[in-house]
Amino acid sequence: SHIRQAVDAGARRIGHGVDLPYEDDADGLLQRMRRQQVAVEINLTSNDVILGVKGPAHPLAMYLRAGVPVVLSTDDAGVSRADMTHEYQRAMQEQGIDYPTLKQLARNGLTYSFLPGTSLWDADGNAAQACATALQRETDDAACRAFRQGSEKARLQWQLETDLVQYER
Repeated sequence: SHIRQAVDAGARRIGHGVDLPYEDDADGLLQRMRRQQVAVEINLTSNDVILGVKGPAHPLAMYLRAGVPVVLSTDDAGVSRADMTHEYQRAMQEQGIDYPTLKQLARNGLTYSFLPGTSLWDADGNAAQACATALQRETDDAACRAFRQGSEKARLQWQLETDLVQYER
């Protein structure tokens, strides 16, 4: 009921979210989270070390199957001694997350962040109209530059996309 209470209270991000399987009508809650674009922070190392939840017992796959926005995070890097690289590695090795999903998790980290400004992406994952052509062609243009100029979030998202293109070449 903790997750549902947070969603009922208007939370836009849920921390941990490991109690999902114990929620009343978990499937209904997942669908609501998807519709309302309520992101869940997944802290694989912390969930393992502090809560003992890992591997197939972790609800990450449930969130992904339901289309709930998921964000990987470290929670308390000083205690768990884990950085984001470790979390992505763990997502791949322990949870079987593939590269396209890892890419989406990285995008979600910025989309659902508390950075100011309009997102480069809409709730369906489509690019903002001002940048759609530039992203498709992997080139920059004046319209997209103007859009990004007014949004710290969009600037960082653009940088991530640029980095991903470079990495994938």
